[in-house]
Amino acid sequence: MVACGLLRNRESKYNRLMKSLEAGLSLEPTIDVIRGSNIGRPPALVRLKYQRMSEDLFAFFRGADPLFAANWLGLVPVDPGPSIVSCGDLHLENFGAFRAEDGNFVFDINDFDEALVAPCSLDLIRCSTSILLAAEVWDLSPIQATRMVQGYLDSYRASIAEPESGDVTGPIEELLGKCSLGTQAKLLDHLTKLDKSGDRVIRRSNGKLPPIGKVEAAGVIEAVEAHGRALGQAEAFQVLDVAGRIAGIGSLGVKRYVVLVVGDGSTDGNRLLDIKAARPSALIGCTDAPPPAAWIDDARRVVDAQRRLQAEPTKGLGVIRVEGEDFRLRELIPDENRAKFDRFRRKPAKLRKAVEIAGIITARSQLRGTKLDDGVDRTRELTQWARSAALDAVLASAVRFASRTRADYKVFRKAKLDREIG
Repeated sequence: MVACGLLRNRESKYNRLMKSLEAGLSLEPTIDVIRGSNIGRPPALVRLKYQRMSEDLFAFFRGADPLFAANWLGLVPVDPGPSIVSCGDLHLENFGAFRAEDGNFVFDINDFDEALVAPCSLDLIRCSTSILLAAEVWDLSPIQATRMVQGYLDSYRASIAEPESGDVTGPIEELLGKCSLGTQAKLLDHLTKLDKSGDRVIRRSNGKLPPIGKVEAAGVIEAVEAHGRALGQAEAFQVLDVAGRIAGIGSLGVKRYVVLVVGDGSTDGNRLLDIKAARPSALIGCTDAPPPAAWIDDARRVVDAQRRLQAEPTKGLGVIRVEGEDFRLRELIPDENRAKFDRFRRKPAKLRKAVEIAGIITARSQLRGTKLDDGVDRTRELTQWARSAALDAVLASAVRFASRTRADYKVFRKAKLDREIG
């Protein structure tokens, strides 16, 4: 009974702290930032993005990267740590399984659209904030949420000290569920069909794989086949079909395509490629660190960061140019291969283990990101930072960011209900 009373008292203090923080936050720019970040995107897809953002607090956080950037300077910890190549948009759903160049499946961070050179704490704070917000959506208590963040940071700290320690392979299949490690053959069965002549074509779907115009499709086909010729794999990259792609939250409205190519030549050996336009990182205002020389455009920034930070890069990773616009290309990753942490919302021990795995993967990725073009290896600096009290300040920053996000979400939901946005 005494222990329960102490927990209730701690939760009460936590809730009072949240309310006091929210009361002191200026929220006037919230809608302007959201609107501004979506200028130039097709209105129908922007409306869909706003709809998905309004579903819950965690979805809003995923779709509101520019707000995180806008609030960074006011909420950043005193010692943000050394600047390294960073994911930029690290959150609980940015971990998953994909096929590497050698054909093996790898579980790692899998989205680098917002990659940049930034203080190491940026990714840690963003992921920790996502844990707090996801836990709230899952109806976990503030104490449970805080313990999960502490577990994430503890496993990160331990893995920075001993990078090879910690098992991430054993629990992966359970983390992803029965449909994990989906093969290209399964993906083909799901997203394509055989037409009357026996050739594969993409199954069109206005909600996920919409048709595109002939001129637009011709530009994509030309770019993909030119890429194949440049690689000396002209036959493998011969295009059979192309469609648009609608997926995710933050990137909704950015040009994106699914392309069906010949692959190894057999019907079951066809491959699906994911092609996505590259945009400047929404987090760029969080740092003044110079980018690597290879980042001559945004597509190369995304691809180079992915090659640096993943243990093994995704199969087919590359850059193509479609009608004067730069795109990131990679093999399409099945949606089933994305980590589903919410499967364990009623299984606290397994949920904590899954979050600890995320901490190990974050540490290993950040260690890879310490080597920049200036010839300075920041591994030692990162290790010293992770051992210090500076890492402990990440939780406090995450609590502040979570509070700010709650307040922004209320403003967004009200604006949407009042038809001021979306």
